[in-house]
Amino acid sequence: MTNYARIQAALAQGWNTWDTRSVLTHVLLPDALGLSLGLKEYYRGTSLRTAQIGRRTEGAETVTLGRHAYDGGFTETTVTWAGITIQVRTAHAGDDLVVLVTPTANQPKSALLTVGVGYLWNRPGSVTREGDRITAEGPGGTVQVFCTAPHVDDPYTDIDGPYLAMELTGAVGISTGRARDLPEIAEIVARAATEIGTAGTDPMAQHREIVRDAISWNTIYEPARSRVLTTVSRLWNVGKRGGYALFCWDAFFNALLAAVSSKELAYVNTVEMLRALTPEGFVPNVEQGTGRKTYDGSQPPVGSLVIRELYRRFGDRWFLEETFAPLLSWNRWWWRVRRDGDLLCAGSTYFDPEFPSPQDVPRIHQHFGATCETGWDNHPVFEDVPFDQAKSLLAAHDVGLNSLYAADCEALADIADILGDRAAAAELRERHAAVVAAMESLWDEPTGIYRSRRTDIGLPTERLSTMSFYPLLAGVGAGERTRRMVSGHLMADDGFGGEWILPTSPRSEPIDLREGTYWAGRAWPPVNFLVYLGLLRAGERSAAEWLAEGSSRLVLKEWNQHRHVHENYSSSHGGACDKPNSEPFQTWGALLSLIVLMERGEVGFFEKGGTT
Repeated sequence: MTNYARIQAALAQGWNTWDTRSVLTHVLLPDALGLSLGLKEYYRGTSLRTAQIGRRTEGAETVTLGRHAYDGGFTETTVTWAGITIQVRTAHAGDDLVVLVTPTANQPKSALLTVGVGYLWNRPGSVTREGDRITAEGPGGTVQVFCTAPHVDDPYTDIDGPYLAMELTGAVGISTGRARDLPEIAEIVARAATEIGTAGTDPMAQHREIVRDAISWNTIYEPARSRVLTTVSRLWNVGKRGGYALFCWDAFFNALLAAVSSKELAYVNTVEMLRALTPEGFVPNVEQGTGRKTYDGSQPPVGSLVIRELYRRFGDRWFLEETFAPLLSWNRWWWRVRRDGDLLCAGSTYFDPEFPSPQDVPRIHQHFGATCETGWDNHPVFEDVPFDQAKSLLAAHDVGLNSLYAADCEALADIADILGDRAAAAELRERHAAVVAAMESLWDEPTGIYRSRRTDIGLPTERLSTMSFYPLLAGVGAGERTRRMVSGHLMADDGFGGEWILPTSPRSEPIDLREGTYWAGRAWPPVNFLVYLGLLRAGERSAAEWLAEGSSRLVLKEWNQHRHVHENYSSSHGGACDKPNSEPFQTWGALLSLIVLMERGEVGFFEKGGTT
């Protein structure tokens, strides 16, 4: 068994929230025995079979995700639906799972808690109910499930297979392994809650909790390939994405966030994304459970930056050997397919899918597909840039993409040095030097900032974005240029400064443009993170501290109000629930907290200053 296979096997063990379809389902791996909680209310005759945070359909449940240990040793969730509110807390008792379900006051009297038990994902096993217990027989042996309240024999619970149903007139306990009474279950849960601790009102403890819970709640088991991985959002995995979705640069950010406490999770999130490599040799924008990959294009190349940092933290040479070849293939693909002169342009290459996904139809070989390759989707900075059909490229040398590519070349060359591949290291440093030299053409002296430049007319793009600070991450613009950018744009009130930072468009832009669409003007955690790394590399300590303070203010506002970790935030008022396309529990929201942990010295990432 390889090192990586051992890591996957070790992770896929025990009870945890492995099933992406519901936060109220706990699964025992490796057998895949699932214990799924649900609700039934009699006034309307309706049932809640699965629970998700962020569903926006009429009558959808409201979910608050609480603390979640990485190994599932403690979890807590609050669900409100159809006038019913329950708090669900779980803990491990050795190899067993215990669950404490507590209804709040003023519950409808005619409500049932249901506990469905079955082997998920068509895995072998048999389940039977006899009285108030359920017995499961699988490859790993026998598991029994008990409840502290009498079973209500209701044949209309809308559950397939054996289940237990109990009236929600008070707290209910569920346990596996052996029967436990309610006080014993409550004691086990209370002890686990004490062990995991609570952040309370301590901001630094809150940031640690944000990073842990954003990763823990979104780490799932993907049964088609029998693997553990972290996705950006549980809700995004279901429906049209077929069970899971891996997004390119999100996956590498997930790895960095996981690395705060779990080397193993950090490794699986890099390796699994790199294993999605297309036949053309690049990491796709997305791979999902329907079989879809974005064969037309990729996303920003941040993989080498992250993997080099993971090596610095953990020192496993085999991990570099596992990841180097796909990283090098990806780097070469950019230079081969997206180069126009000595700089890159984002693009979308035509391919003819046998079964075109409705998600691909609007993007293949089109302007929108090319902008998605930048990671910034529909940001207005691309509005004046035409799509060159002949070249399959946007007609602009993109300042963000070229900065990240230069940083990728540099990091990958360092990895090649460690592995003793002198030829690859020389090749990568030659490319790095060419890109860095060519990026001088992106400096706009009149405005005092780097900006994308049109390849068709030779002029800067009409609008600015926060990507103009990415050159700092590549070591470009040091000295006077950096000072001009920081004082004149980054921290300026009419630029990218202010209370709620960083807007992706300058504040001089009209408010309806800045807050009107998905990427326009809102504050995006990965942008803050990459700009922060650039400031570290440039030695701009005061600006880095300013950005860390602003990032803390931004993420804690929604956390303290709703316990949300959002995909993006308003740069006008700091909230995030105002937009339906801001996922409320998305992993990369925790990058804002990672900035703070790095700034306060609690996490030693990029201690050498940015990327050097």
